[in-house]
Amino acid sequence: MVDFSEILEKVPDWKAYHTIDELHESSARLANEYPDQVELMVLGRSAQGEDIDCLKIGEGRYNALIHGFPNCEEPFGGNLLDYLSWALVEHPEVTEKLDYTWYLIKCSDPDGARRNEGFHGGPHTPMNFTMNYYRTPNKGTPDSCFPFRFGPMDMDSPVPETRALMEVMDRVPMTFVSSLHMMKWGGITYEVPHPCPELYAPLWNVAKQFHVFPRKRLGTTLAPGIQQAAYLAPSRGWIRQWAAGNTNIEPLPGCNLYEYGQMLNPDMFIMIPECCIWYDPRMWDDSPSETTLGYSLEYAHERSTEVSNFSLDVWNRALPDLKVESPYKDMMDDWMEPIIKKYTNVSNPPFTFDPEVHARKATVAEKIGVEGRDDLYRMFYLGGMIRTIDAELEADGSERLTGLRGEVMAKIQEYDEFLHANYDIVAHPLRNLVGMSLGSLLHSALYAKTRQTK
Repeated sequence: MVDFSEILEKVPDWKAYHTIDELHESSARLANEYPDQVELMVLGRSAQGEDIDCLKIGEGRYNALIHGFPNCEEPFGGNLLDYLSWALVEHPEVTEKLDYTWYLIKCSDPDGARRNEGFHGGPHTPMNFTMNYYRTPNKGTPDSCFPFRFGPMDMDSPVPETRALMEVMDRVPMTFVSSLHMMKWGGITYEVPHPCPELYAPLWNVAKQFHVFPRKRLGTTLAPGIQQAAYLAPSRGWIRQWAAGNTNIEPLPGCNLYEYGQMLNPDMFIMIPECCIWYDPRMWDDSPSETTLGYSLEYAHERSTEVSNFSLDVWNRALPDLKVESPYKDMMDDWMEPIIKKYTNVSNPPFTFDPEVHARKATVAEKIGVEGRDDLYRMFYLGGMIRTIDAELEADGSERLTGLRGEVMAKIQEYDEFLHANYDIVAHPLRNLVGMSLGSLLHSALYAKTRQTK
């Protein structure tokens, strides 16, 4: 066994998420201070021309690739990878025993991440997150645009950010990979591609160590807080839908990092520590609630439908006046298209449950988790709509758009007031999220070595 307890104990108690400039500066400083142990590589440039840095640390027999900001509004990975890079250098005995060569990309989508930096320094509230919200459309997300060819699918147009990841993966056989995704509501869901029971206890223990609870998430749960992630294989999901005769499937720009990596090394393992920004303390409560799971699922569906209908109505009225091609308009177009065309979702497919699941009593944790998620998430794309309208108003004022902005802002405020009236919104300490996730990554890297057949 490798003892990395000291590394976990020294995780800093940050009060802010790192900015992209801070991550660049820290990487350069690390490489300058430890030139014999660290190689700072530029893997490519983003769509807007920014360097995508990668730190290569260690000289082990196995290789690991971890990247932060796989979705650009998910910022904790920057702090995690910055701390890990220094820890690997400052604890050479641990790095040697792990026997890995580490490829750490602190931010794979710098253009998108910069558009969310108004949230990074705080306040870390749902309202501030909403008003600074931007999510790169799927067609431009690094994790989603890898080449894939099978049957009718022939996708080979990786965006620059994906090419940067490919630059490493194509020449180095990866044993372990991770994309540091971050949800918004709950505790921790460790996302894995298949059952791996040898890994469950270490993952639970590191969550307990940092006071993060296993997320009570419905779906393909293998064990508490451990889920078999369908979104790791969107292209395979597309093929299954196509083979079944479905002609209205969500368009895909490419395959996922895991699907691509498996083509290069079938034994490659992925674990994603999908932690959350906020929680309600009632999510620790596994006693029965007064309602059924079916009620909570229907409640969540109604909230999602409500905000989709509101957004579509406002969007249709705004479109004649939206002349500026901003990244925010591109984001909103991408969100509206599947609502309008009612595609079958294969990139993050919804769960289906049999009648027995609907009929049973929800625990308090499940009820708050299921219902609260949609009460929270309905705010975010409305924030994106505000940013779209603001980009237009900055270029050319419009009385109609000013009125529509007021409608959207009133709805956001209504949702925010409801959220705080019905939930106790607590932000997880960033130290807890990073420590728990870092421990899970190190344990998973050890597990990944046991799966190699070559």
